[in-house]
Amino acid sequence: MVCVSLCPDVFEMSEEDGKSQIVAKWRIDNDPAHGLVPEDLKDCVNAATEACPVSIIHWEEKEV
Repeated sequence: MVCVSLCPDVFEMSEEDGKSQIVAKWRIDNDPAHGLVPEDLKDCVNAATEACPVSIIHWEEKEV
């Protein structure tokens, strides 16, 4: 998957279904589809979002 190659600090391949998912350390409530990542990973998440061929990755910045 493109997102894993562009942003391996945030995305990994699931061993169960072969789809990409958020790595465990960034998951919200252990949900592989939802996460909260630090600001310094913003650029790689954005690159993965833009390159995703199925447009399934969505992200938003959290206001502080």
